[in-house]
Amino acid sequence: MMKYLWLPVLLLDVLFGNMAARAGTRICNDTEVQHQLAVTLHTGGRWVSQGWQPLPSGDCAEPVPQVYHRSYFYFRAESPGYSFRDDSVRFCTAPGRFRIGGRADCVQRDRARQGFAKAVTGAEDHVVYLSRRSQPASGGAAAAPPQDVSYATEDREHYSVDVVFQGCTRRDAADTVTCRFVGNGFELGAEGRVEISDPVFTYLLGLLRGAPLEVDGEMITRFGNSGELELHSVTPRAPNRFDRMLQQMQGEWMSERNPKDRFTISGAVRLLSYGGIELPPEFIAVQGSCGGTEGEGDYLMVWDSVRGTSLCYQIKSLTAESMTLIYLPHGTRLDYWRLY
Repeated sequence: MMKYLWLPVLLLDVLFGNMAARAGTRICNDTEVQHQLAVTLHTGGRWVSQGWQPLPSGDCAEPVPQVYHRSYFYFRAESPGYSFRDDSVRFCTAPGRFRIGGRADCVQRDRARQGFAKAVTGAEDHVVYLSRRSQPASGGAAAAPPQDVSYATEDREHYSVDVVFQGCTRRDAADTVTCRFVGNGFELGAEGRVEISDPVFTYLLGLLRGAPLEVDGEMITRFGNSGELELHSVTPRAPNRFDRMLQQMQGEWMSERNPKDRFTISGAVRLLSYGGIELPPEFIAVQGSCGGTEGEGDYLMVWDSVRGTSLCYQIKSLTAESMTLIYLPHGTRLDYWRLY
């Protein structure tokens, strides 16, 4: 028996113009137990998540409207004792029935970001089988078959990540802005316009460098450890302990042993210089583990912006005037004084 998306007909009329579900795209539960299904579709210029729909063993759902302007969507399925293998793309969910648009509503107490899997839409009788994503927890997740990992490469990749804001610059045209972000050793750029109908870049222009954010959009280009993003939304993050430590590191520092050895931290970028000669910038992050070492303190992770290689330092001490790093794995002690 076919199970259709649980939204009321009136709501479907509003969202999708009274269009029937596309018969060619189905999610079928070929496991032995009932699952709860949630899907995320791109509609109205944003990603909208909705769930949970019971999907009994042996049944199928048709979650995609007949006219859908993306060749992919996302889904998640849950059942007690089963483990879902997602694609590290996170959307908001809530207990019971829910419909959540965008990212801002995730801050509410009863909501959480959970991993979703990507699925293509397409030809008639295209079927997504739950058993390829949901496995008994004791058995471990199975490797993805080739047809499930080679997704619609002509489409841009959905991307959501916690970042540190690096500032915006205006182009010659007064209403065009380019903004930069750094997160987990990766630099993102986004270009937009300052206009009432799209307040995202207007909001970014008012932020200070170093502000913690969550950005959501689609990756346009990716090369090495940088990429360009079509920005959909920006959500402020409450600063955690690591964000506060990074903020405390802002400014210029000089080596206690060698005054020629200096660096400046601005946002999540470190600029090194030796004897006045500047070196390529590095992307940095403060975190609780580094290079397999965990639970023994705080760490500074550093990524070379050109080669993409990484270095790991334990943060031995950090005050308003001084900082001591331990270069791992050699254990070399590095003491710095703040210049400003």
